[in-house]
Amino acid sequence: MRLLLVDDFRFIRGYLRTLLASTPGREVVAEASSGEGAVAIARELRPDVVVMDISLEGMNGLAATEIIRRELPEVRVLIASRHLEAEYVREALRAGACGYLPKSAIGTELELALEALERGEAYFSPSIPREEFEYHAGHLADGDHPHARRQREI
Repeated sequence: MRLLLVDDFRFIRGYLRTLLASTPGREVVAEASSGEGAVAIARELRPDVVVMDISLEGMNGLAATEIIRRELPEVRVLIASRHLEAEYVREALRAGACGYLPKSAIGTELELALEALERGEAYFSPSIPREEFEYHAGHLADGDHPHARRQREI
């Protein structure tokens, strides 16, 4: 699995890189600190997965996710954010994110999320409010989000 890491903090990107280095079959192909950089690198390198923060300088991670998913639908985006409020999760889903986990859970859940994405499934941390799953499953039509049908099944 080829990964692009996007976070405005070099420390977080380094932490992610270190976590992924210990897992066979995971290759970090690039890093970006902005939404614009993420889009440009994704267009050029076409990674399998982009691990994306929301809060970025300039173009935020939600806008970058929307562009990447629209232009490169085969590239999956996993949001890793400190924002757990329902509106952020909802906007990430609308932008086409295939998963969402809190930064505080990266150490314990990142590999679980990547394994789910590898199987073609969505991954949403257990710490995401339950009502957000209900909203997502009940209000997004199959055509609105690539994982809506699978999310309803789950």
